[in-house]
Amino acid sequence: MTQLTVSIEDASMLDQIRQAIGLLRGVTSVTLKRQTKTGMDRAIDDIKNGRVYEASSVEDLIQQCKA
Repeated sequence: MTQLTVSIEDASMLDQIRQAIGLLRGVTSVTLKRQTKTGMDRAIDDIKNGRVYEASSVEDLIQQCKA
């Protein structure tokens, strides 16, 4: 059996794409494997979205966490 991997960025279209692939002649099954983000991927997303903080010292960091 030969496998084809399709990467989809927009998850909102996932169900329609899955159904369309299933309608193709010769396709015996369509399985879904969701890729989970690693810690590094989540950290990069935080930086891109501006979820970063600065502290001048450990005490300053602790005060920011309490606030």
